[in-house]
Amino acid sequence: MSEWTGTDVWVLRTLKGTHNENRAPLADLIGIGDFIERAVFDESEFTRGMGNLVAAGLAEFGDGEYWLTEAGRPVSERRTDRILAGLRKLGRPSGTPLSLAPGEFDRAEQDYRGRMAAYLDGPAN
Repeated sequence: MSEWTGTDVWVLRTLKGTHNENRAPLADLIGIGDFIERAVFDESEFTRGMGNLVAAGLAEFGDGEYWLTEAGRPVSERRTDRILAGLRKLGRPSGTPLSLAPGEFDRAEQDYRGRMAAYLDGPAN
């Protein structure tokens, strides 16, 4: 059986970064995750983490967007070092990785990287 992991926490914190009530497209989540951890999810990390969070009722997705549920908000509000303990109280994760369309993750990552490059190359304020 699997256990909750730091990657699950990373995905949950990323969803919190959408300001809890906003839905966000995958490219934005990749950017928020990069801001939080200074690293970009790989596709399997994201799909496994989201699958676990969805199965636990903490997150949802649809129409190309992802968000926290009402049940996910209190867990995400914990101190970062306490989120994993909060997830473990829910029992073992029972999710299966989300299925993304072929190339969907790569396109979202390229979108994020393109926007970041344009921002970094843009005029100084």
